[in-house]
Amino acid sequence: MTILCPNGHENPDTNRFCQSCGIQIATPVNTAMTAGIILGNRYRITKEIGQGGFGRTYQCEDINRFNELCVLKEFAPQVQGTAFLTKAQELFEREGGVMYGLQHPQIPKFREMFRENRGGVGQLFLVQDYVAGNNYQQLLRQKRKQGKTFTEAEMTDFLVQILPVLGYIHSLGVIHRDISPDNLIRRESDGLPVLIDFGGVKQVAVTVATQYMSGANNAENNNSYVPTRLGKVGYAPNEQIQRGVVSPHSDLYALAATTLVLLTGKEPSDLIDPQNFTWNWREHISLTPKLASVLDRMVQLRPNDRFASAQDILTALQYPELPISPVPPLPPPPKPLQPPVNSNPKIPQTVATGTKKNPVATPIPPTVVTATKEEQSNNSNAGAKNPSLLAIVGKTWMFIAAVVGAIALGWLVASLSAKFRPSFNSPNRSTSLPHLPSQPSQPSKFAKALLDSRMKN
Repeated sequence: MTILCPNGHENPDTNRFCQSCGIQIATPVNTAMTAGIILGNRYRITKEIGQGGFGRTYQCEDINRFNELCVLKEFAPQVQGTAFLTKAQELFEREGGVMYGLQHPQIPKFREMFRENRGGVGQLFLVQDYVAGNNYQQLLRQKRKQGKTFTEAEMTDFLVQILPVLGYIHSLGVIHRDISPDNLIRRESDGLPVLIDFGGVKQVAVTVATQYMSGANNAENNNSYVPTRLGKVGYAPNEQIQRGVVSPHSDLYALAATTLVLLTGKEPSDLIDPQNFTWNWREHISLTPKLASVLDRMVQLRPNDRFASAQDILTALQYPELPISPVPPLPPPPKPLQPPVNSNPKIPQTVATGTKKNPVATPIPPTVVTATKEEQSNNSNAGAKNPSLLAIVGKTWMFIAAVVGAIALGWLVASLSAKFRPSFNSPNRSTSLPHLPSQPSQPSKFAKALLDSRMKN
Protein backbone atom coordinates (compact mmCIF):
# COMPACT_ATOMS: atom_id res chain seq x y z
CA MET A 1 0.00 0.00 0.00
CA THR A 2 1.08 3.58 -0.62
CA ILE A 3 -0.17 6.91 0.68
CA LEU A 4 0.16 10.43 -0.68
CA CYS A 5 1.60 13.44 1.06
CA PRO A 6 -0.21 16.81 0.64
CA ASN A 7 2.07 17.52 -2.34
CA GLY A 8 0.99 14.33 -4.08
CA HIS A 9 4.16 12.28 -3.55
CA GLU A 10 3.69 8.57 -2.96
CA ASN A 11 5.07 7.01 0.19
CA PRO A 12 4.85 3.68 1.98
CA ASP A 13 1.85 3.55 4.30
CA THR A 14 4.21 3.30 7.29
CA ASN A 15 5.85 6.69 6.63
CA ARG A 16 4.84 9.68 8.72
CA PHE A 17 6.96 12.13 6.71
CA CYS A 18 7.20 12.34 2.93
CA GLN A 19 10.39 10.78 1.56
CA SER A 20 10.42 13.33 -1.30
CA CYS A 21 9.60 16.68 0.28
CA GLY A 22 9.75 15.94 4.03
CA ILE A 23 6.28 17.26 4.80
CA GLN A 24 4.31 15.50 7.53
CA ILE A 25 1.88 12.85 6.35
CA ALA A 26 -1.40 12.63 8.19
CA THR A 27 -2.99 9.23 8.54
CA PRO A 28 -6.44 9.02 6.94
CA VAL A 29 -9.13 9.53 9.50
CA ASN A 30 -11.36 6.84 8.09
CA THR A 31 -11.03 3.14 8.62
CA ALA A 32 -11.26 0.52 5.93
CA MET A 33 -14.71 -0.67 4.98
CA THR A 34 -15.31 -4.36 5.20
CA ALA A 35 -16.70 -6.58 2.48
CA GLY A 36 -20.48 -6.59 2.21
CA ILE A 37 -21.07 -2.91 2.99
CA ILE A 38 -23.39 -1.26 0.47
CA LEU A 39 -22.83 2.39 -0.44
CA GLY A 40 -25.27 4.62 -2.24
CA ASN A 41 -27.86 1.82 -2.07
CA ARG A 42 -26.09 0.30 -5.06
CA TYR A 43 -22.40 -0.60 -4.64
CA ARG A 44 -21.47 -3.58 -2.49
CA ILE A 45 -17.84 -3.68 -1.27
CA THR A 46 -15.99 -6.91 -2.13
CA LYS A 47 -12.38 -6.04 -1.26
CA GLU A 48 -9.88 -3.20 -0.84
CA ILE A 49 -7.43 -2.86 -3.73
CA GLY A 50 -5.47 0.29 -2.84
CA GLN A 51 -4.89 3.11 -0.40
CA GLY A 52 -3.83 6.70 -0.87
CA GLY A 53 -3.27 9.76 1.26
CA PHE A 54 -6.90 10.82 0.93
CA GLY A 55 -8.79 7.56 0.98
CA ARG A 56 -8.98 3.99 -0.22
CA THR A 57 -9.94 2.22 -3.42
CA TYR A 58 -12.31 -0.74 -3.44
CA GLN A 59 -13.58 -3.34 -5.83
CA CYS A 60 -17.37 -3.35 -5.75
CA GLU A 61 -20.37 -5.03 -7.30
CA ASP A 62 -23.12 -2.95 -8.87
CA ILE A 63 -26.26 -4.66 -7.57
CA ASN A 64 -28.39 -2.63 -10.00
CA ARG A 65 -26.48 -4.06 -12.99
CA PHE A 66 -26.41 -7.80 -12.26
CA ASN A 67 -23.45 -7.49 -9.84
CA GLU A 68 -21.17 -6.04 -12.50
CA LEU A 69 -17.70 -5.31 -11.13
CA CYS A 70 -16.61 -1.68 -10.74
CA VAL A 71 -14.06 0.43 -8.88
CA LEU A 72 -15.04 2.81 -6.09
CA LYS A 73 -12.60 5.52 -5.04
CA GLU A 74 -13.05 7.10 -1.65
CA PHE A 75 -12.11 10.68 -0.81
CA ALA A 76 -11.90 11.25 2.93
CA PRO A 77 -9.79 14.39 3.49
CA GLN A 78 -8.28 15.13 6.85
CA VAL A 79 -10.26 18.35 7.04
CA GLN A 80 -13.20 19.37 9.11
CA GLY A 81 -15.98 21.80 8.40
CA THR A 82 -18.80 22.02 5.93
CA ALA A 83 -17.20 24.80 3.91
CA PHE A 84 -14.13 22.76 2.99
CA LEU A 85 -16.12 19.67 2.16
CA THR A 86 -18.54 21.69 0.02
CA LYS A 87 -15.65 23.27 -1.85
CA ALA A 88 -14.06 19.85 -2.31
CA GLN A 89 -17.31 18.51 -3.69
CA GLU A 90 -17.52 21.37 -6.21
CA LEU A 91 -13.98 20.69 -7.42
CA PHE A 92 -14.63 16.97 -7.61
CA GLU A 93 -17.82 17.45 -9.59
CA ARG A 94 -15.98 19.69 -12.02
CA GLU A 95 -13.22 17.11 -12.45
CA GLY A 96 -15.80 14.33 -12.64
CA GLY A 97 -17.50 16.13 -15.53
CA VAL A 98 -14.20 16.16 -17.43
CA MET A 99 -13.63 12.47 -16.78
CA TYR A 100 -17.20 11.64 -17.77
CA GLY A 101 -16.53 13.19 -21.18
CA LEU A 102 -13.60 10.83 -21.85
CA GLN A 103 -14.90 8.14 -24.15
CA HIS A 104 -12.03 5.87 -25.18
CA PRO A 105 -11.82 2.06 -25.11
CA GLN A 106 -8.48 2.24 -23.25
CA ILE A 107 -9.79 4.50 -20.48
CA PRO A 108 -12.14 3.13 -17.80
CA LYS A 109 -15.56 4.67 -18.16
CA PHE A 110 -16.48 7.12 -15.42
CA ARG A 111 -19.88 6.19 -13.99
CA GLU A 112 -20.87 8.59 -11.27
CA MET A 113 -19.96 10.57 -8.17
CA PHE A 114 -21.92 10.70 -4.93
CA ARG A 115 -21.63 11.92 -1.36
CA GLU A 116 -22.40 9.93 1.76
CA ASN A 117 -22.01 10.46 5.52
CA ARG A 118 -20.32 7.72 7.47
CA GLY A 119 -19.91 8.07 11.21
CA GLY A 120 -20.79 11.74 11.04
CA VAL A 121 -18.05 12.44 8.49
CA GLY A 122 -18.92 13.46 4.94
CA GLN A 123 -17.17 11.48 2.24
CA LEU A 124 -17.10 11.63 -1.55
CA PHE A 125 -16.99 8.57 -3.79
CA LEU A 126 -16.18 8.14 -7.47
CA VAL A 127 -17.22 5.06 -9.44
CA GLN A 128 -15.51 3.76 -12.58
CA ASP A 129 -15.50 0.60 -14.67
CA TYR A 130 -13.35 -2.24 -13.45
CA VAL A 131 -10.44 -3.39 -15.66
CA ALA A 132 -9.30 -6.99 -15.20
CA GLY A 133 -5.54 -7.34 -15.42
CA ASN A 134 -2.24 -6.52 -13.73
CA ASN A 135 -0.61 -3.13 -13.79
CA TYR A 136 2.82 -2.81 -15.34
CA GLN A 137 4.52 -2.45 -11.98
CA GLN A 138 3.20 -5.88 -11.02
CA LEU A 139 4.21 -7.31 -14.40
CA LEU A 140 7.75 -5.96 -14.00
CA ARG A 141 7.98 -7.46 -10.55
CA GLN A 142 7.02 -10.85 -11.98
CA LYS A 143 9.63 -10.59 -14.74
CA ARG A 144 12.39 -9.56 -12.34
CA LYS A 145 11.76 -12.69 -10.28
CA GLN A 146 12.69 -14.61 -13.43
CA GLY A 147 15.72 -12.40 -14.09
CA LYS A 148 14.04 -10.66 -17.02
CA THR A 149 12.69 -7.27 -17.99
CA PHE A 150 10.48 -6.06 -20.82
CA THR A 151 12.07 -6.42 -24.25
CA GLU A 152 12.49 -3.65 -26.79
CA ALA A 153 9.87 -5.22 -29.06
CA GLU A 154 7.37 -5.35 -26.19
CA MET A 155 7.94 -1.72 -25.25
CA THR A 156 7.76 -0.54 -28.85
CA ASP A 157 4.35 -2.18 -29.13
CA PHE A 158 3.42 -0.66 -25.77
CA LEU A 159 4.27 2.85 -26.98
CA VAL A 160 2.42 2.40 -30.26
CA GLN A 161 -0.66 1.23 -28.32
CA ILE A 162 -0.72 3.88 -25.56
CA LEU A 163 0.36 7.00 -27.48
CA PRO A 164 -2.99 7.32 -29.32
CA VAL A 165 -4.70 7.39 -25.90
CA LEU A 166 -2.54 10.31 -24.79
CA GLY A 167 -3.12 12.04 -28.10
CA TYR A 168 -6.86 11.68 -27.51
CA ILE A 169 -6.94 13.17 -24.01
CA HIS A 170 -4.52 15.95 -24.97
CA SER A 171 -6.76 16.92 -27.88
CA LEU A 172 -9.51 17.51 -25.27
CA GLY A 173 -7.21 19.64 -23.10
CA VAL A 174 -6.87 16.92 -20.43
CA ILE A 175 -3.50 16.14 -18.83
CA HIS A 176 -3.10 12.89 -16.92
CA ARG A 177 -0.41 14.26 -14.55
CA ASP A 178 0.51 10.89 -13.02
CA ILE A 179 1.70 8.40 -15.65
CA SER A 180 3.72 5.57 -14.11
CA PRO A 181 3.87 1.75 -14.28
CA ASP A 182 1.24 1.34 -11.55
CA ASN A 183 -1.26 3.57 -13.38
CA LEU A 184 -1.20 1.47 -16.54
CA ILE A 185 -2.98 -1.90 -16.65
CA ARG A 186 -2.49 -4.56 -19.29
CA ARG A 187 -6.03 -5.71 -19.93
CA GLU A 188 -6.51 -9.48 -19.79
CA SER A 189 -9.05 -9.62 -22.61
CA ASP A 190 -6.89 -8.15 -25.38
CA GLY A 191 -3.49 -7.29 -23.87
CA LEU A 192 -3.86 -3.56 -24.53
CA PRO A 193 -2.58 -1.01 -21.99
CA VAL A 194 -5.34 0.89 -20.17
CA LEU A 195 -4.73 4.31 -18.62
CA ILE A 196 -6.17 4.60 -15.10
CA ASP A 197 -6.13 6.85 -12.05
CA PHE A 198 -6.13 10.29 -13.64
CA GLY A 199 -4.28 12.84 -11.57
CA GLY A 200 -7.04 15.44 -11.79
CA VAL A 201 -8.90 13.87 -8.89
CA LYS A 202 -5.70 13.70 -6.87
CA GLN A 203 -5.04 17.32 -7.73
CA VAL A 204 -8.39 18.27 -6.22
CA ALA A 205 -7.58 16.33 -3.08
CA VAL A 206 -4.17 17.98 -2.83
CA THR A 207 -5.71 21.43 -3.35
CA VAL A 208 -8.24 20.98 -0.58
CA ALA A 209 -5.72 19.52 1.86
CA THR A 210 -3.15 22.21 1.11
CA GLN A 211 -5.66 24.97 1.75
CA TYR A 212 -6.63 23.42 5.02
CA MET A 213 -3.06 22.88 6.21
CA SER A 214 -2.12 26.43 5.16
CA GLY A 215 -4.58 27.86 7.63
CA ALA A 216 -7.40 28.71 5.25
CA ASN A 217 -10.07 27.96 7.82
CA ASN A 218 -12.73 29.97 6.03
CA ALA A 219 -12.78 28.92 2.38
CA GLU A 220 -15.89 30.96 1.68
CA ASN A 221 -13.96 34.23 2.21
CA ASN A 222 -10.65 33.05 0.80
CA ASN A 223 -10.42 32.69 -2.97
CA SER A 224 -6.64 32.40 -3.14
CA TYR A 225 -5.17 28.95 -3.67
CA VAL A 226 -1.75 27.69 -2.69
CA PRO A 227 0.07 26.27 -5.73
CA THR A 228 0.24 22.49 -5.49
CA ARG A 229 2.57 19.93 -6.97
CA LEU A 230 1.43 16.53 -8.15
CA GLY A 231 3.39 13.68 -9.69
CA LYS A 232 5.82 10.96 -8.76
CA VAL A 233 9.42 11.96 -8.33
CA GLY A 234 11.50 10.47 -11.12
CA TYR A 235 8.52 10.08 -13.45
CA ALA A 236 7.22 13.63 -13.52
CA PRO A 237 9.53 16.27 -15.09
CA ASN A 238 11.14 19.04 -13.07
CA GLU A 239 8.73 21.77 -14.19
CA GLN A 240 5.85 19.72 -12.76
CA ILE A 241 7.55 18.77 -9.50
CA GLN A 242 9.10 22.17 -8.78
CA ARG A 243 6.58 24.62 -10.25
CA GLY A 244 3.40 22.60 -10.71
CA VAL A 245 3.35 23.24 -14.47
CA VAL A 246 1.68 20.49 -16.48
CA SER A 247 1.26 20.12 -20.23
CA PRO A 248 1.32 17.38 -22.86
CA HIS A 249 5.11 17.55 -22.63
CA SER A 250 4.99 16.43 -19.00
CA ASP A 251 2.83 13.41 -19.80
CA LEU A 252 5.17 12.40 -22.63
CA TYR A 253 8.17 12.75 -20.32
CA ALA A 254 6.50 10.48 -17.74
CA LEU A 255 5.68 7.93 -20.44
CA ALA A 256 9.34 7.78 -21.51
CA ALA A 257 10.43 7.42 -17.89
CA THR A 258 7.95 4.56 -17.48
CA THR A 259 9.30 2.89 -20.63
CA LEU A 260 12.92 3.13 -19.46
CA VAL A 261 12.04 1.68 -16.05
CA LEU A 262 10.28 -1.28 -17.67
CA LEU A 263 13.19 -1.84 -20.07
CA THR A 264 15.96 -1.69 -17.46
CA GLY A 265 14.17 -2.92 -14.35
CA LYS A 266 15.73 0.02 -12.49
CA GLU A 267 14.05 2.81 -10.56
CA PRO A 268 14.30 6.35 -11.96
CA SER A 269 16.69 7.34 -9.17
CA ASP A 270 19.15 4.74 -10.51
CA LEU A 271 18.91 6.09 -14.06
CA ILE A 272 18.99 9.89 -13.53
CA ASP A 273 22.19 11.85 -12.89
CA PRO A 274 21.39 14.02 -9.84
CA GLN A 275 23.86 16.69 -10.93
CA ASN A 276 22.43 17.60 -14.34
CA PHE A 277 19.17 15.55 -14.30
CA THR A 278 20.12 13.62 -17.44
CA TRP A 279 19.18 9.99 -17.99
CA ASN A 280 22.06 7.49 -18.05
CA TRP A 281 20.06 4.46 -19.15
CA ARG A 282 22.67 3.33 -21.73
CA GLU A 283 24.78 1.93 -18.90
CA HIS A 284 22.10 -0.72 -18.32
CA ILE A 285 20.64 -1.58 -21.72
CA SER A 286 21.37 -1.29 -25.44
CA LEU A 287 18.59 -0.24 -27.81
CA THR A 288 18.28 0.28 -31.55
CA PRO A 289 19.21 3.79 -32.69
CA LYS A 290 15.63 4.70 -33.60
CA LEU A 291 14.03 3.87 -30.23
CA ALA A 292 17.04 5.26 -28.35
CA SER A 293 16.80 8.63 -30.10
CA VAL A 294 13.03 8.79 -29.50
CA LEU A 295 13.37 8.14 -25.76
CA ASP A 296 16.28 10.57 -25.42
CA ARG A 297 14.19 13.34 -26.93
CA MET A 298 11.16 12.53 -24.77
CA VAL A 299 13.14 12.99 -21.52
CA GLN A 300 14.89 16.23 -22.42
CA LEU A 301 15.15 18.66 -19.52
CA ARG A 302 13.52 21.59 -21.35
CA PRO A 303 9.93 21.03 -22.53
CA ASN A 304 10.56 22.74 -25.88
CA ASP A 305 13.29 20.20 -26.67
CA ARG A 306 10.84 17.30 -26.39
CA PHE A 307 8.33 16.07 -28.94
CA ALA A 308 5.41 18.45 -29.38
CA SER A 309 2.72 15.76 -29.43
CA ALA A 310 2.02 12.05 -29.12
CA GLN A 311 1.46 11.89 -32.88
CA ASP A 312 4.99 13.16 -33.52
CA ILE A 313 6.37 10.28 -31.45
CA LEU A 314 4.23 7.78 -33.32
CA THR A 315 5.52 9.12 -36.61
CA ALA A 316 9.12 8.87 -35.42
CA LEU A 317 8.59 5.29 -34.25
CA GLN A 318 6.75 4.02 -37.30
CA TYR A 319 8.63 5.86 -40.06
CA PRO A 320 11.29 3.50 -41.48
CA GLU A 321 14.92 4.50 -41.22
CA LEU A 322 16.26 5.59 -44.60
CA PRO A 323 19.58 3.94 -45.57
CA ILE A 324 22.44 6.16 -46.70
CA SER A 325 22.63 5.70 -50.48
CA PRO A 326 25.49 6.76 -52.86
CA VAL A 327 25.16 9.66 -55.23
CA PRO A 328 22.93 8.50 -58.09
CA PRO A 329 24.54 8.33 -61.61
CA LEU A 330 23.64 10.75 -64.34
CA PRO A 331 20.40 9.88 -66.08
CA PRO A 332 20.68 8.30 -69.60
CA PRO A 333 19.88 10.44 -72.65
CA PRO A 334 16.22 10.57 -73.53
CA LYS A 335 14.96 7.92 -75.94
CA PRO A 336 13.28 8.93 -79.24
CA LEU A 337 9.55 9.02 -79.15
CA GLN A 338 7.94 5.75 -80.09
CA PRO A 339 4.90 5.62 -82.38
CA PRO A 340 1.62 5.08 -80.59
CA VAL A 341 0.63 1.48 -80.08
CA ASN A 342 -2.37 0.35 -82.07
CA SER A 343 -5.07 -0.73 -79.63
CA ASN A 344 -6.91 -2.74 -82.34
CA PRO A 345 -4.88 -5.82 -83.31
CA LYS A 346 -6.96 -6.34 -86.49
CA ILE A 347 -5.75 -3.10 -88.03
CA PRO A 348 -2.12 -3.36 -89.19
CA GLN A 349 0.31 -0.93 -87.58
CA THR A 350 2.41 1.16 -89.96
CA VAL A 351 5.84 2.20 -88.67
CA ALA A 352 7.79 4.84 -90.59
CA THR A 353 11.52 4.10 -90.95
CA GLY A 354 14.33 5.73 -92.88
CA THR A 355 13.97 8.93 -94.85
CA LYS A 356 10.61 10.26 -95.81
CA LYS A 357 9.53 9.47 -99.38
CA ASN A 358 6.57 10.46 -101.45
CA PRO A 359 3.68 8.19 -100.69
CA VAL A 360 2.82 5.57 -103.29
CA ALA A 361 -0.82 4.76 -103.82
CA THR A 362 -1.64 1.18 -103.01
CA PRO A 363 -4.46 -0.32 -105.06
CA ILE A 364 -7.42 -1.22 -102.94
CA PRO A 365 -9.47 -4.26 -104.00
CA PRO A 366 -13.01 -3.40 -104.98
CA THR A 367 -15.55 -3.84 -102.26
CA VAL A 368 -19.10 -4.77 -103.06
CA VAL A 369 -21.40 -2.47 -101.21
CA THR A 370 -25.11 -2.89 -101.22
CA ALA A 371 -26.75 0.49 -101.27
CA THR A 372 -29.67 1.22 -99.05
CA LYS A 373 -32.95 2.45 -100.39
CA GLU A 374 -32.10 5.97 -99.37
CA GLU A 375 -28.73 5.81 -101.13
CA GLN A 376 -30.37 4.36 -104.25
CA SER A 377 -32.87 7.20 -104.19
CA ASN A 378 -30.05 9.72 -103.80
CA ASN A 379 -28.12 8.14 -106.68
CA SER A 380 -31.21 8.25 -108.88
CA ASN A 381 -31.71 11.88 -108.07
CA ALA A 382 -28.05 12.57 -108.79
CA GLY A 383 -28.35 10.85 -112.18
CA ALA A 384 -31.44 12.78 -113.04
CA LYS A 385 -29.71 15.99 -112.27
CA ASN A 386 -26.66 15.09 -114.48
CA PRO A 387 -27.86 12.96 -117.49
CA SER A 388 -24.69 13.41 -119.56
CA LEU A 389 -22.47 11.86 -116.90
CA LEU A 390 -24.86 8.94 -116.53
CA ALA A 391 -24.86 8.29 -120.29
CA ILE A 392 -21.06 8.29 -120.56
CA VAL A 393 -20.68 5.89 -117.62
CA GLY A 394 -23.36 3.59 -119.03
CA LYS A 395 -21.81 3.35 -122.51
CA THR A 396 -18.37 2.68 -121.06
CA TRP A 397 -19.60 -0.27 -119.02
CA MET A 398 -21.59 -1.58 -122.01
CA PHE A 399 -18.47 -1.54 -124.19
CA ILE A 400 -16.40 -3.36 -121.58
CA ALA A 401 -19.11 -5.97 -121.18
CA ALA A 402 -19.32 -6.52 -124.98
CA VAL A 403 -15.58 -7.02 -125.35
CA VAL A 404 -15.45 -9.47 -122.45
CA GLY A 405 -18.45 -11.36 -123.83
CA ALA A 406 -16.93 -11.61 -127.31
CA ILE A 407 -13.67 -12.98 -126.01
CA ALA A 408 -15.46 -15.53 -123.87
CA LEU A 409 -17.66 -16.62 -126.78
CA GLY A 410 -14.66 -16.99 -129.12
CA TRP A 411 -12.80 -19.11 -126.59
CA LEU A 412 -15.85 -21.34 -126.16
CA VAL A 413 -16.25 -21.93 -129.96
CA ALA A 414 -12.55 -22.71 -130.38
CA SER A 415 -12.64 -25.19 -127.53
CA LEU A 416 -15.64 -27.02 -128.97
CA SER A 417 -14.14 -27.27 -132.49
CA ALA A 418 -10.90 -28.65 -131.14
CA LYS A 419 -12.72 -31.24 -129.11
CA PHE A 420 -14.66 -32.71 -132.03
CA ARG A 421 -11.79 -32.53 -134.62
CA PRO A 422 -10.94 -36.07 -135.88
CA SER A 423 -7.50 -37.38 -134.97
CA PHE A 424 -5.26 -39.33 -137.41
CA ASN A 425 -3.18 -42.19 -136.19
CA SER A 426 -0.04 -42.66 -138.24
CA PRO A 427 3.11 -44.58 -137.55
CA ASN A 428 5.11 -41.47 -138.31
CA ARG A 429 3.05 -39.23 -135.94
CA SER A 430 2.74 -39.66 -132.19
CA THR A 431 -0.49 -39.12 -130.42
CA SER A 432 -0.60 -35.81 -128.60
CA LEU A 433 -3.01 -33.33 -127.20
CA PRO A 434 -4.40 -30.82 -129.66
CA HIS A 435 -2.56 -27.51 -129.74
CA LEU A 436 -4.44 -24.28 -129.30
CA PRO A 437 -3.80 -21.75 -132.05
CA SER A 438 -1.07 -19.26 -131.27
CA GLN A 439 -3.32 -16.37 -132.26
CA PRO A 440 -6.71 -15.91 -130.69
CA SER A 441 -9.51 -16.90 -132.97
CA GLN A 442 -11.58 -14.26 -134.67
CA PRO A 443 -15.04 -13.66 -133.27
CA SER A 444 -17.86 -15.23 -135.15
CA LYS A 445 -20.39 -13.39 -137.17
CA PHE A 446 -22.92 -13.84 -134.42
CA ALA A 447 -20.58 -12.24 -131.88
CA LYS A 448 -19.87 -9.34 -134.23
CA ALA A 449 -23.55 -8.79 -134.76
CA LEU A 450 -24.19 -8.82 -131.00
CA LEU A 451 -21.34 -6.36 -130.41
CA ASP A 452 -22.56 -3.99 -133.11
CA SER A 453 -26.07 -4.02 -131.74
CA ARG A 454 -24.85 -3.14 -128.21
CA MET A 455 -22.62 -0.35 -129.51
CA LYS A 456 -25.54 1.18 -131.37
CA ASN A 457 -27.63 1.17 -128.23
